[in-house]
Amino acid sequence: MQVASLLSFPRKEWSRKHAQVMRFLFEYGGKQTLGKDYIKLAQANEYTLLQPGTSLLTATVRGETGPVLIGASFIQDYGEEAFLIAVHPLYRWKGIGYSLLSKQLALLGKMQCHAGLNQLPFLNLCFRAGLTASSLTKDPSGRTLLKLEGDSNNTVRLQAAPIKEGETLCRFPS
Repeated sequence: MQVASLLSFPRKEWSRKHAQVMRFLFEYGGKQTLGKDYIKLAQANEYTLLQPGTSLLTATVRGETGPVLIGASFIQDYGEEAFLIAVHPLYRWKGIGYSLLSKQLALLGKMQCHAGLNQLPFLNLCFRAGLTASSLTKDPSGRTLLKLEGDSNNTVRLQAAPIKEGETLCRFPS
């Protein structure tokens, strides 16, 4: 598998690759592609991708006819303006989404996104990639969302200290 920025492709191929990524995200991105984030991707051009905090990555594997798109991720303004990620159903649970988000975090330095509390696979992906929950918000429809943030300088995941047999679970009893 290869993860690459859309800017790494030759200039003459950019429009074709952009259209391919848009079709892919629309087909495999679920309900998230029906919102403003997908519109931001549709409006994106090469100049947009050169802006700080903006990145469009693709994950491909080698196929019989050349590279086959199996995942894509678009982040604009560190995730404040737009955050899209999708992996082809045949390649899910193989670390593709993790690779995309980890590379995004390394490239951008920081990012944020919102996730519904019922989006457990997406939440798991974000936590594995180093994002942490920072607050709860509500979307315009009243659904509760978890705000996730990440910083490439602070990707150390804290591990719980093992509890020895007979040790109390509460460290600070009241």
